[in-house]
Amino acid sequence: MKKLYAFFAAALMSASLFAAAPTAADLAKEYDVNANVVFCIQFIEDAEVCNDIRFVGTPNNWGKGEPTGTDPETGDPTWNHDEGWDYCEKFQPVPGFDGWYAAELPYSDGFEGKPLQEPTDRSWTWDYQCGDMDAWVHVDGLTLNLEAGYAGECNIKASAAGAYIYQLKYWKNHKSPCVAVVKHNYTIKMYAPDACADMKPAIIGDFNSWKEGVAMNEELDDDFETVYTYTFEDQEGHGFKIKEAKDTDWSNQMQYYVPEDTVEDKAGYWTNFDNYELGADSVIVLEWGDNDNYRFALCTGEPIDTTAYYTIVAVNVPAGAPAAGVEIIGSFDGWSGTAMELLNTGWWFAEIYAQAGQEFKFREAGTWANEIVYVQKISEEGTAVGLDNIKFGDIWSEDSWKGDPCKSIELDFSDSTVYCWKTDWVAPQGIENVVLTEKAQKVVVDGVLYIVRDNKMYNVQGVMVRKE
Repeated sequence: MKKLYAFFAAALMSASLFAAAPTAADLAKEYDVNANVVFCIQFIEDAEVCNDIRFVGTPNNWGKGEPTGTDPETGDPTWNHDEGWDYCEKFQPVPGFDGWYAAELPYSDGFEGKPLQEPTDRSWTWDYQCGDMDAWVHVDGLTLNLEAGYAGECNIKASAAGAYIYQLKYWKNHKSPCVAVVKHNYTIKMYAPDACADMKPAIIGDFNSWKEGVAMNEELDDDFETVYTYTFEDQEGHGFKIKEAKDTDWSNQMQYYVPEDTVEDKAGYWTNFDNYELGADSVIVLEWGDNDNYRFALCTGEPIDTTAYYTIVAVNVPAGAPAAGVEIIGSFDGWSGTAMELLNTGWWFAEIYAQAGQEFKFREAGTWANEIVYVQKISEEGTAVGLDNIKFGDIWSEDSWKGDPCKSIELDFSDSTVYCWKTDWVAPQGIENVVLTEKAQKVVVDGVLYIVRDNKMYNVQGVMVRKE
């Protein structure tokens, strides 16, 4: 009898919570949903709330607000990110609906962002943002475009003004700012490979909100070898990377060499380090002084050409090019996007200035929601894998334009068996039918998702590709 009573009590509680949820019509009486995005959220299960919730995204320049000055060396705008919370709209209780919060933000094309909870000390962090796509439950109103982000994150996009009503079940990686976090004083000691002339290694990471590289201190160890050091306070699980101090993008970061004999049917190659994750050890020594195995991306022993060449880029995109047009985007333009013009069926071109080593990709004008992706590659989250970043210098050819140095690039991504637009992508069949157990696990090799069971590797169609 007690079990039966508990069952009905739980059912009535669930029904009452659902009945208490606001509708799009309710929000339209309280907010301007015709010109704004109104995010209405109830924080349930592991999404504990103990501090203010803020919306961080395009309306507030991702928490940076308006520029506070200009970098005297580069001329780039600077911000005081330590005051970032004050630039972001706070979620306020919805009148008449207990436990529901809303933020009203001006809508514009390309609208995106996410709710973040401030830590108790109001230090800027991305740790306590909303969880991944599974954390969201649609209740009423318009539906969000939810996309898998980095390491347990979710990218949230709104395609129109209106009311978006959801429940959020947990924060990123189920972390909560309501639980005290133990921090350590970490000291990084790095033995670096030969650097470019006048280059200083820099460290960047969660400890400074990935704002900019901080130059490391150059010292001599007990054996009179040069070691670069930096000490900072942070918590376990956070990450950092090493790049050039003056590098305003990620062109010149630390890389390591993958030998040929460790890669199936592939020559050896250089690749960027993943984020180095902090652990229990407070002193971290990075033995990266071997020039055969470590390098800064642009420091290859050859003179660095810093000329910004006039470059003509022509690309044949997959069928079904977006009506909004195609743009090339990369470090050459600060990842802001440069419009391309249609030459003829499938071919688009742009005239830009770029340096060797800078990177680029192609996407629908104004949005990452529709970029060129691989047909057969899927991430661990089951989403499409975007086209790799391409480097100027690796594929451009010499040319001339009115007697001045010029470069040209011609790329063809029209093969429908290899590439497509993200909005046209269909997940390969078979992966959802695999039951994952201790003996059946997902693995990713060179960006391709496989299943391993009983020492046999299967592709997403269920075909065995390798037996150990």
